[in-house]
Amino acid sequence: MKVRLLSLNLDKAMPFVRFQARITSSLKNYLDEDAGFKNCSNMRTVFEELQDAINEDELILIAVDNKHYLKLKTAIGQAFETEMTYSSSVLNMLESNESITEEERKEFSLFPEPASVFLSNDGLYSAFALGNGEQAIVVLPIDDNRINIILRNGLIPYLQREFEDVQSDSVSSYQLFENEKVQIAVDRLLENNSIVAVDSNKSAEVVRSCGDSTKRFDEVFVFTTSVEDQGDVNPTEYAANKAKVSLNLSAANLGASISDIYSNEDSKYICIAVADEDSAIVRKIFIEEGESDSKFIENCAYELIELIGKKAAGIESVGIEITENTAIIPEDEKKLPTKKSLSLIILLGVIIIGTAVFTVIFNLHHGNGASAKWLRNLFGYTTTETTTDDTTVPVETTDEATTKGYTEKVKLSDMIFADLIAIEKENAEKTTESTDVTSNSQESTSASNEENSEESSEEENSLTELTTEELVEDKGAPEYITVNGERLDAKKAIARFVTSEMDQGYDTEAIKAQAVVIYTYLKYRNTDFVIDDVEISDNYTEEIMECVEDVYGEYISYNGVVALTPYFEVAANKTADADTVFSKSYPYLKSVSIDGNPDTASDDYKNEYKFSLGEVKGMILDYDSSIRLSETPINWILVVKRDNSVSSSIGYVTQVSLGDASVSGYTFVNEVLKSQIASNCFTVNYDDTDSAFTFTTYGVGYGVGMSKTGADYLAKNGRTYKRILSTYFNGTSIEREDNV
Repeated sequence: MKVRLLSLNLDKAMPFVRFQARITSSLKNYLDEDAGFKNCSNMRTVFEELQDAINEDELILIAVDNKHYLKLKTAIGQAFETEMTYSSSVLNMLESNESITEEERKEFSLFPEPASVFLSNDGLYSAFALGNGEQAIVVLPIDDNRINIILRNGLIPYLQREFEDVQSDSVSSYQLFENEKVQIAVDRLLENNSIVAVDSNKSAEVVRSCGDSTKRFDEVFVFTTSVEDQGDVNPTEYAANKAKVSLNLSAANLGASISDIYSNEDSKYICIAVADEDSAIVRKIFIEEGESDSKFIENCAYELIELIGKKAAGIESVGIEITENTAIIPEDEKKLPTKKSLSLIILLGVIIIGTAVFTVIFNLHHGNGASAKWLRNLFGYTTTETTTDDTTVPVETTDEATTKGYTEKVKLSDMIFADLIAIEKENAEKTTESTDVTSNSQESTSASNEENSEESSEEENSLTELTTEELVEDKGAPEYITVNGERLDAKKAIARFVTSEMDQGYDTEAIKAQAVVIYTYLKYRNTDFVIDDVEISDNYTEEIMECVEDVYGEYISYNGVVALTPYFEVAANKTADADTVFSKSYPYLKSVSIDGNPDTASDDYKNEYKFSLGEVKGMILDYDSSIRLSETPINWILVVKRDNSVSSSIGYVTQVSLGDASVSGYTFVNEVLKSQIASNCFTVNYDDTDSAFTFTTYGVGYGVGMSKTGADYLAKNGRTYKRILSTYFNGTSIEREDNV
């Protein structure tokens, strides 16, 4: 198949070379190996080349910068004497776009009559093809926001349809094998729930283009800001560092990098690297004799994609293994450490040793988990807590135990949120403790200490996540509940909790659902119905007490175990999976959508919050003073990962890029912004004119579990409290205490 590639780029700010590489990689099944773009200096040159190509070539592709695309589109229509007609698809997509005028809307929607239109993601600058028998002319506008969609969803399917016979004859086994590499890597990432973040340099654009015709590529490959300063680090270590930085800047669990071409006296080479939290594997690839630079970069891109797939699947690969502290480096790359790097190594060692010592001391004195008990057994340490005047304070018993020490009283729903975060941190600490113990105690532990460690581990595994030191015997529904140190009649306490969560006007079935959710949570905590530092109303209505009496002693369970029952005010269109917000999955805390989207009708559904540049900088550095912020504020806060609760571009936020750091969505909302915005579902925009960040939130609360607004809507539309609870806590059962 004879192909002519032309480009018209008069916008000097547009880096056309990387777009050309992306296009040629996407069209590799149709191109000769040495095919490349001919750059045209003006519109006249384009038509001169076009006239010549019509007599010789089957596919003519013209890539044009956005500033000249509309002029070229009109000129081609005039040259071929075709009528210009409106594309209804483009018109519809641009209907709600308030940033363009009606005249511009029509101009973007106008195409030569026989054209096949390739829609962009927003309708603007959509591409098109004019087919005539076995010949096609494609006009492709170029920009970062639209090129991938146009190639993958428009041009590639069009070529496969129009030139199917040519394709089957022209594709070599080598090209098919390269395509299979991409698909295999994508499949391995999907199978292992992995996402890879690739450092964005020029070579990475080729990596991106290799996936243009592969389904679900964009689901598992993301591209982060490029790291430019190599300093004194050798190429292999630099490749590993870039891969690790990409990992840390994203919500991915793998990072990757591909270098530009290095040259030495003998040859040229590229370094590729893939990293996880523990180590990076780096491979140095040398150019073959007679291989062009562009083909060499493309081959290295495919090799990186293959390496990514193997890393995701845990398959061993050839390469240099670089861990946090050591790297096996070939002799020709070894360098003596500079004074700066040596100082950093010493400082890192001090930090690691200091942290380890602190962890041991803290666990000896204060730890409650299995690892802490194991350490106390190992060192023969007995636990007593002392005040500053050396007065011994006995460890609290279960009956005297209070809940986690919050600094001020909070709503019960907020306490659930705090407890969920505490679970995440405890699990992380347990994992760290377990790793430390395993790595440091293999020969120093006696047989008796090993036995004690096993007993402690078995005991801890038998507890639910929110327990006191000893598991409280299930005594059924209590007669009293102790709240903030006050012993209250149990039903009255539940009624007062419900009142503090629900204003007047809620339907009785919604009130019953709320009462069951609150009782379930108090039971789930496993603190013998003792709870402190929580808001509770001073009174309640007769209606609420009647609802509580109807359902008292009923609780929600999953597979016979008391369920965790979070709730919140207003959903962001629909509720969120628990692992979206808290990165921990619960089978009964999945995203729920209610017909009619009742939450969106709430007055509190959408809110805006504006913070000055100085306020945002202060909050970020108060959270972590080591975070480095660029000179471009628009890059300070970037939503890296979210679900699609509201739309394809708006959802509950999982991961946020914060300068050169990365934090979870809930950490950003609660610890960085100090809960000054209403929801974990938000967008953020920076306005350079007034130097301010605007956060737009959707819903109220963290979005996991039961929406009180949605529950009330269901109740007012005839749903019973049991139906409401089964809707929000799918797969659970409602049980009743034996003594009620």
